[in-house]
Amino acid sequence: MLVALMWLCISLIVPCGLVLGADAGPLVISVPEGFDGPIRSEKDGGMTIAWVKRRPGMEGGTLLQISSVDLGASLDGVTAAQRLEGARHYLLEFVGGIEQKRGNFDLGEVEQVSLAGLPAARVRWTGTVGDIAAVGVMYCVLVGRSVVSLHTQDLGFVITPSMYSAMSAIEGVRVR
Repeated sequence: MLVALMWLCISLIVPCGLVLGADAGPLVISVPEGFDGPIRSEKDGGMTIAWVKRRPGMEGGTLLQISSVDLGASLDGVTAAQRLEGARHYLLEFVGGIEQKRGNFDLGEVEQVSLAGLPAARVRWTGTVGDIAAVGVMYCVLVGRSVVSLHTQDLGFVITPSMYSAMSAIEGVRVR
């Protein structure tokens, strides 16, 4: 009885759909409701963590993915301006990997943004997966000694509502 009463009190205090923060390398992200995962992998000093929001009755879904690589002391003492330039540089490298796997690839303008209070870069891309249109938004930020890529993508020509949820989560990350 006491346990049931405590559960009722907690459920009235905590709003429905609350998602707790997930550690993603040097960052913490609040994963949007409906995204399944995480799927984690580690390789060569880097880690990737991903979630997918599936569409009922259809294949595929919206991807939310974060990858980080520890570069060690090479980022020690780097200024904010150098962090922004580094974020732009690595963003173009990471999105180049996406380009190799897509047809009809088109890259938008690289924009300056802020993630977790740090200078970051963002770019939108479109392309095809086989004959199917795809759209994505990728971010990059240097956090401590790590380069972090944050990415969302979905099928179609336009940014989907699920992608906007993922983008909002990405733009709300915080340093661990």
